[in-house]
Amino acid sequence: MYGVSIVAFLLSPLGHHWPFVDLTVYRYGGRAILDGSHLYALRFPGALAFTYPPLSALLFTPLTLLGMAVLEPAITAASLVLLAATLRFALRLKPVSSWLTGEEATRLALLAAALALWLEPMWTTLRYGQIDVVIAALVLYDLSRPDQSRWKGVGIGLAIGLKLTPAIFTAYLLLTRRYRAAATSLAVFLATVAAGFVAVGGDSSEYWGGAFAEPGRVGRIENAANQALRGAYARMLHSVSVEAWWLLTAAVVGVVGMWLAVRAGRRGDDAQGFSLCVLSGLLISPISWSHHWVLAIPALMLFTLAAYRRGWIAGLLCAGAATVVGCSHMIWWVPVNHPPHSELRLDSLQLVYADAYVLLALLALAAAASVVAFAGRR
Repeated sequence: MYGVSIVAFLLSPLGHHWPFVDLTVYRYGGRAILDGSHLYALRFPGALAFTYPPLSALLFTPLTLLGMAVLEPAITAASLVLLAATLRFALRLKPVSSWLTGEEATRLALLAAALALWLEPMWTTLRYGQIDVVIAALVLYDLSRPDQSRWKGVGIGLAIGLKLTPAIFTAYLLLTRRYRAAATSLAVFLATVAAGFVAVGGDSSEYWGGAFAEPGRVGRIENAANQALRGAYARMLHSVSVEAWWLLTAAVVGVVGMWLAVRAGRRGDDAQGFSLCVLSGLLISPISWSHHWVLAIPALMLFTLAAYRRGWIAGLLCAGAATVVGCSHMIWWVPVNHPPHSELRLDSLQLVYADAYVLLALLALAAAASVVAFAGRR
């Protein structure tokens, strides 16, 4: 079924006219390392800057050996394989791993991948040539490993070295008392930083000296593709000066979301812990492009499975609604920088479209908090 879905997807209008803009940036970043160019001062096609840690550019250097005609199908095929693998890793999380046999889990992962392919975050990942599925695979492979494994934490540490946002999972490991895994992830991440300084000291000094904390380098915060609290506030308040509102809300959402995630993880429910952790991280990040929400696709699958197993009709309806939102590509139903900064002038209905992922994630966290509050009163 997954193969049939892939063919149908690639033959559909969604499978055409992919710009592979991020893959192009990766390739240019690798070339800049080889040429000794000033990586973080360069501007690539579309005025895009290289925004990833130095390790990423080092790992992208082999991309310079191949032309885009080879790289584009290769990265697409790798992402499609990793999507199914990522969903299979998610089904190894406790307690889900006890609900299904290995064969049942594999079939379910392929079925979920066949549907997930049509969700906007996955479509955007594929058409841009992004590495978000790689990040998701590293994180979920790590979390699904036994806590006794000495290698647990390596995948998350490497994922942080590639893209900083997975750092929230090191905090999750630490707060759920998996101290060795947390230490391992931190050590691997620090090793990637050290490797960057050895290979490209100047670029590493600039990046870790402050460039990593400049969200403005990444793009317009009001862009409808920015499905983070900061982007939602910019669109809602019709202004990019939203730091006070964003920081206050992000602090509350981050604390509550992580408390819920850690509470689930400590009682042995890593499926829920992962899901709440990833939603919290996506919300509080300064920039969460829609392709970053690939990490939320396994969470949607896990939630749907839990609702089905418990016969929770309301939960299944919510999962269906979230799937419809993702497949509708609703966030693109608004003017995107046409005219310039058009997202700062959206009406009420357009705001619902443009903030769809943020609203869904906030509702999910609120529902999880309500369940905990209700259980505490009984």
